[in-house]
Amino acid sequence: MIHLSTSGWRGVVGQELTFRNVRLLLEATVQVLRRRRLAGEVVVSYDTRLLSEKFAQEAVSVFTHHGFLTVVSERDLPSPCLAWAVRERGAVLGVTFTASHNPAEYNGVKLYVASGAPAPLELCQEVQGQALALRDAPEPFYVPQRELGRRATLTEGYLGALEREVDWDAIRARGLKVAVDPLYGTSREFLDRVLLAHGVPTVALHGTKDPYFGGYAPECTPANLEGLRELVRTSGAHLGLATDGDADRFGIVNHACRAVAPSVAIALLVDYLVRRRGVGGGVARTTGTSRLVDRIAARHGRELVETPVGFHFLAQEMLSGRVGVAAEESAGLGISTHLPERDGILAALLTAEMVAVEGATIPELIRRLYERYGALFFRRVQLPFTEKNRTAFKRLLRQRRITMLGQPVRRIEVTDGLFLGVSEDAWVLLRQATTEPRLRVYAEAPTTGQLHILVREARRLLASSGNGR
Repeated sequence: MIHLSTSGWRGVVGQELTFRNVRLLLEATVQVLRRRRLAGEVVVSYDTRLLSEKFAQEAVSVFTHHGFLTVVSERDLPSPCLAWAVRERGAVLGVTFTASHNPAEYNGVKLYVASGAPAPLELCQEVQGQALALRDAPEPFYVPQRELGRRATLTEGYLGALEREVDWDAIRARGLKVAVDPLYGTSREFLDRVLLAHGVPTVALHGTKDPYFGGYAPECTPANLEGLRELVRTSGAHLGLATDGDADRFGIVNHACRAVAPSVAIALLVDYLVRRRGVGGGVARTTGTSRLVDRIAARHGRELVETPVGFHFLAQEMLSGRVGVAAEESAGLGISTHLPERDGILAALLTAEMVAVEGATIPELIRRLYERYGALFFRRVQLPFTEKNRTAFKRLLRQRRITMLGQPVRRIEVTDGLFLGVSEDAWVLLRQATTEPRLRVYAEAPTTGQLHILVREARRLLASSGNGR
């Protein structure tokens, strides 16, 4: 069944995500737009996955059938590029078919509103409710109105933004050589070409369109960045930059061919943007994001805003003018002066700028970061959301007294999963993923030893609860 969550709707192709269900979601979206008296252009795009472009054509058929002028991209696009086009064109809605970093058997849909932000929770819930109401009704016969369907590049405005947002002179002056890995995703011919266009020596791999992503999920994990690490080594690059399947998240490989933890990559950029770039406003993060972000905000006198997991919550804070920089644990970064959405391509380019401006390698920048704010170590573990784990998790949510490390947990919250504040600088969050059948365990502590113990304790809690204890 259709379930619109923190990053739209995702499902396995041919099971949850079928042409029938896609049309059902689009029909529900049309009816919600009409109920809200929203009219105008609809912008449609897609990623490199199997059937994404065909799903996009279905969207053109449904929207033009209902009289909406519908513009579809000429090629697969990064999600931030689609978001930019929606805002730039004053469209009423943006629709892109992507499953972001999920494995190749998945696909999905993301909705964007006129501001360029991901659709807010209330809109997603309304569309989902309408889809449920229509589920058993006969499916309409769609007659696309060809005169209302158009194709466009949709890239010029976004590429122009990358021109303005990055200090290209600093990168060139530093003489950086960069290795790039789009992981067969939508940033190919974006991230690499913009670097080359500005005279930055660049080498790339996985720059072809492969709907199977080379046999692994297009996620910037250390294992998936093995090819980039090898390219950095063989090419002598100073830096490796990667993006996930739809380019809304990023990954970094340092000059020593080691992948940088997402929590550290985010903290480095938040620090750079606030301290060096002077980006104004508060700093926002999701519940599962490193508290290094809190320390950076506090040191620079910035308001710290915490939201539930899901970038659409952060986007609303950015749109309000309250927040200038927003971050989430899975290497998602947004800057309010750019877009109320994550942008992995811009984040990757700003990483190159940071290395150039600061005149230091990534390991040196990390050492300086810990000197300024103190060290915190973060880890995310994904467990299968089996029936046993589901039952155990529900039992844990009902507990009001939980013991970890032989002492009662100081702070327990259940607003967005199960948050356990073990001490001032140590915490655990257990949360059901909304885009795949996983139970995620997030943990952070001042030392790696404490971090390993916290993860072990979280697993023990779950196992004990699953056994009815």
